[in-house]
Amino acid sequence: MAKTSETVLHVAGLDAGYGHVKVIRGGAIDVSAGEIVGLVGRNGAGKTTFLAALCGLIPDVSGQITMQGRELVNLPSHKRVESGMGIVPSGGRLFKSLTVEENLTIGTPQYSEADLAPVLKLFPELEKLRLRYAGKLSGGERQMVAIGRALMLRPRLLLLDEPSEGLAPIVVLRLVQAIKALRAQGVAMLVAEQNIKFTDLVCDSWFSIDKGMIASLAHRPCAPAPQTAIA
Repeated sequence: MAKTSETVLHVAGLDAGYGHVKVIRGGAIDVSAGEIVGLVGRNGAGKTTFLAALCGLIPDVSGQITMQGRELVNLPSHKRVESGMGIVPSGGRLFKSLTVEENLTIGTPQYSEADLAPVLKLFPELEKLRLRYAGKLSGGERQMVAIGRALMLRPRLLLLDEPSEGLAPIVVLRLVQAIKALRAQGVAMLVAEQNIKFTDLVCDSWFSIDKGMIASLAHRPCAPAPQTAIA
């Protein structure tokens, strides 16, 4: 499914922080169905805080956050998930003592093989790992499980925090393929990243963020994934 004019996420005038410390100031971003938008900045620029504010994980938030016209800023995090928001945190944050299948289905206790099928189609590598404990996975495998876990909730919007962090270049390319496949299905995505090369490979456009302020929007044609590893 190609990008449409339907706005899935609209953020305007977003302020967020911790206590008296304001980290995000006047944040504004729009993401449409089937669109991948990047949020690019160095460590400490405010990327993770911005995503956490969208998810309802930071209590001190003001401004506007709407998903398909529904205001979310005063809703708890579980209500935002019910509205169609999914999060893939930095590093995956899996439960190491649970199996891959248990991690995938932890948010959907009543599930069937049909529910798992889309995830295993996107990441067929996980089929043979279903009974392996998450603590024994590689970094790339953990990232696949983390994305798959979010997809089990059938999100309309997927927030990814540093998805390429710590991954080998060949694994990054595999992740690029999966993200582009999700875009073709109409999933909107906001990707927070430091890696400009990764951002250019997957994003239709991207914003820069520095000291909690979101700045210029760069429109770039989404580059095809190269056939060789990127550094």
